[in-house]
Amino acid sequence: MKLFKSTTRFMCLLLLLPAAASAGEFRTFTNTQGNEIKAQLIDYSSEGKVSIEMRDGTIHKDVDVSFFSTSDRTYFKEWKKEQLFAKEDANLTSETRLSIFVKSARDNDLNDKGDPDNREVEYEPAITIDNKEKDYSFKNVKGTLVFIGQSVLNNREFHILYREDFVVSLPADSRVHWEGKSFTNVYDDYARNGSAFGAEYEGYLILLRDKGGAPKIIKASKSSWRDHYQRILKASLKKGHSRDFSQSFQKTVH
Repeated sequence: MKLFKSTTRFMCLLLLLPAAASAGEFRTFTNTQGNEIKAQLIDYSSEGKVSIEMRDGTIHKDVDVSFFSTSDRTYFKEWKKEQLFAKEDANLTSETRLSIFVKSARDNDLNDKGDPDNREVEYEPAITIDNKEKDYSFKNVKGTLVFIGQSVLNNREFHILYREDFVVSLPADSRVHWEGKSFTNVYDDYARNGSAFGAEYEGYLILLRDKGGAPKIIKASKSSWRDHYQRILKASLKKGHSRDFSQSFQKTVH
């Protein structure tokens, strides 16, 4: 049942309610007879109906715009434009519904040159993101993808194998694929002859930022990496690191 049972009721509201100090998105609306009411607009339909919320939380739906002043009608149209724009270029939040799949696409082979024990692993970093928000698109979202390796000589030592910043747009209710720069990770895991070095791929960290640059969506193959993402983003590619990246040191070598 509609909260507005008659136009007379709405006219009475405009006549009897006292003006209150405006706060937040609440504003003064005026009817065609000059009477005022404090409320906030919550919907404006293409059929020329508006829904407003009073300061006490009461919501009145489907009020015809003909009861409002010319300036209010202009406000309704501008508000609608802003709402549509906000949906087309929404700001990412921690509640945004995204499904993220990280691919390494590695090809692990013994190399055919130099030390026969060395492994040269070709990586083609890629991300697939499903935007499950049916009404909201996110343009030019900035993110970072990191691949992390575990030392073949010390299982408590971790290396940054790869780190790349990217920008991706996520249309509403759609799937987007991004591909990073391919790279080769060379290591030797045959320790008995004293030639072992490097690190083998262990997992990833990915994060997406809002328009202000704050990380909002963070995903990692290990929960401790997600908890300490800031350390990983700052970690040197030239050094070894503890499991939680709280300590850095020279990489272990024979």
